[in-house]
Amino acid sequence: MRIRLALIIATFVAAWSTSSAQLSLFTFLNNSPDPTFATADLYVTQAGIVSKVEDVPFQGANNLNSIAVFGDLDVTFAVAPGNSIDVNEAKATFTFTPGADKGYMVMVHGVSNATGYVPNPDSKPITLKMTSFEVVPYTADPNKTGVYFVHGVSDMETGDFWFRGGSKVAVAGMGYTDNAATVAATERKAVTVDFTKAGDKSKALASFSVDFASLASSVVVCVTSGFKTPSENGNGKDTMALLSVLEDGRVVRSPLLAGSQTSRVQIIHNAADPTAAVVDLWVNGTKAFDNVNFRKATPFTNVPANSPLVIGIAPATSSAYKDTLGTITLDPLRPGRTYSLVATGVLDSTKFRRNPNGKAINFEIAVLEGALEASPEAGKTAVRVAHFSTDAPRVSIASTTTNYATNVTYGDAAATYALVSPAQDTLWVSGEDGKRIRGYVCDLRGQNKAFLALASGFFVPDSNQTGPAFKLILVEPNGTVNASLQEVEPGPVSVEELLDASASWVVGPVPARERVSVLVPTAAVRFEVVSVSGAVVAQGEFTTDAAGARATIDVSALATGTYMIRATNVDGTPLGLRSIVVQR
Repeated sequence: MRIRLALIIATFVAAWSTSSAQLSLFTFLNNSPDPTFATADLYVTQAGIVSKVEDVPFQGANNLNSIAVFGDLDVTFAVAPGNSIDVNEAKATFTFTPGADKGYMVMVHGVSNATGYVPNPDSKPITLKMTSFEVVPYTADPNKTGVYFVHGVSDMETGDFWFRGGSKVAVAGMGYTDNAATVAATERKAVTVDFTKAGDKSKALASFSVDFASLASSVVVCVTSGFKTPSENGNGKDTMALLSVLEDGRVVRSPLLAGSQTSRVQIIHNAADPTAAVVDLWVNGTKAFDNVNFRKATPFTNVPANSPLVIGIAPATSSAYKDTLGTITLDPLRPGRTYSLVATGVLDSTKFRRNPNGKAINFEIAVLEGALEASPEAGKTAVRVAHFSTDAPRVSIASTTTNYATNVTYGDAAATYALVSPAQDTLWVSGEDGKRIRGYVCDLRGQNKAFLALASGFFVPDSNQTGPAFKLILVEPNGTVNASLQEVEPGPVSVEELLDASASWVVGPVPARERVSVLVPTAAVRFEVVSVSGAVVAQGEFTTDAAGARATIDVSALATGTYMIRATNVDGTPLGLRSIVVQR
C-alpha cells in the first residue's frame, strides 16, 4: 500500500495548499454475496466532496487510486448496487477518522434482505454491513508473508484459523465480520489454511490451499467468502472460497478444498435380513467399518459434505469395493449438520413378508437429519424414536409421561427429540387400536445423554426367513447399542409403578458385597437381578413363610454398580423392582 503513496501525493499536491498534509491509503473489497451486489458502487465522502468508484465485482477489490483520502479527517464510505446514480442509493455506510499515512481495508458484507438466507449461527446480523481495519505494510520477519484473516461467511459459526502443520493457532475465536487485530506470519510457500471449530483443531469446517510464494505480496488480507451452504441461501451458488487481497488490489480466489467441509454421521446396522447379519461398510469406495453386526452402530464420525455419499454394504469377508452386496448413493449432506444413517430393509424383498402399510422394504439407508450427540438441555435426556421394523404395522411409542411418536409407519422417525428427566422408564409399543403390545425398560440416566430408540427386527419372524424378532433397541452416540432391553408384558404400566409396588420390600444390606436379602410381602415366585443394560445376571426362586416371599441372593460375582431386583408371580408378571448397589 505504501507503493501508491508517492503517486497519490504527486497527483493531489497542487490541490492541497498545506504541504504537510498526508494521505490515508485504502483498498475496498466487495464481499456481499447478495445478487443485487454482483457489482457495487463505492462512494467516498470527505470534507463535502463525494467521489465514486464504479462496478466493483463481488469478490473483487479496488485500491481507490483515483481518490485522495486525507488522514485525520472524517471520511464516509457508502456502498450501493452497481449502476447507481448517486450516493442517495447507498444501502450501507461507514464513517471514521483514518490516520495519516496509514493503510486500511474497507469491505462490505451481508445481504440487503435476510429473508431466504440462513441466520448466523452466533446470532450476528447478516444484513449489509461495512467494516474497516488498519493493515500494516510489513512483518517483523521480511522473509515471511504477513496475513490478516477476516471471517466473511454469514452462515458459518465462530472458529479458528490455522496454517496446517503449525503448532499455534493463527487467529482464535473469529466470528462473522470479525477481523484479526494483528498480522500472522507464514512461510512463503504453498500452505493449507484450515478454518476449524473454535478450540478444536481436529474439526475442520473448511480448508483452502494458498500459495503465498506465488502471491508476491508482503502482506495479504485473507477473507472467507460465499456461503457454507449455498443452496439454502437464496438458492445461491456462491460456494465458500478464501480471497487473498494483495497490496496492489488484486484478489486471488482459493476455492474450497474438496472434502474439507464435513458432516457428522452415525451408521446403524438395522437391516434384519439374515444374509446381512455381519457386514463391512464402504464409504465412497473405501472400507470404513469392518465386521459390523446387526444391531450395532458406529460412533459419530466426520464424512465429506456437499458431495454425494456412496455407502456400500458388503459381506464381512470383503476385500474390495466390488464385493458389495448393495450400494446406496445419498444426496450431499449439509456441512456442519449431524445425521443418523440407518441401514434398513432386505436385499431381496420377494423372500420377506410385505409391509402392512404398503411401504417398500428394499434395502436402503434412511437419513435422519438433526441427530444429537448430547442433550441440548442440561439435566435432561434427549430421546428420539424411529420405526424400522419392515413388517410391523403402524405403532405408537410412549411412556406414562411422554408421547414419543404416534401412529408411525415403517421408515418414519420422530421429527425431534423429546427431552425427559434422566431415569429408568418403560417405553410402550402400542398398535393402531391403542392397545399395548410390549414394553421395554430403558435406562435413560446419565449426564446430558442422547438416545435413538429404534423399532427393529421382524414382527413375524417365521414369515421372514426366521430372522430376528421385533424389539426396541437403544442406540447411544458413542456406538453402544443396548439390544437386550428388559421386556415387559402389558400389565404394570411403568417402571415407576413397579418401583412404587416395591416400597414395602425389605432389602439389605445397601451397599452389598457378598449377599443381598430380600423380603417381598406378597406371593412372589421368582426373582431376577438385572444390569443397567437389561441383561439378567442372576435369577432364582423365593421361599415363602408367614411374612411373605424371601430370598438370599449371591452377588459376590457381580461387578461394582447398580442393579435391579425384579420379582414376578407364577405367570411371569412383574410385581415390582428394587434397585441395589454392589460395592467391592
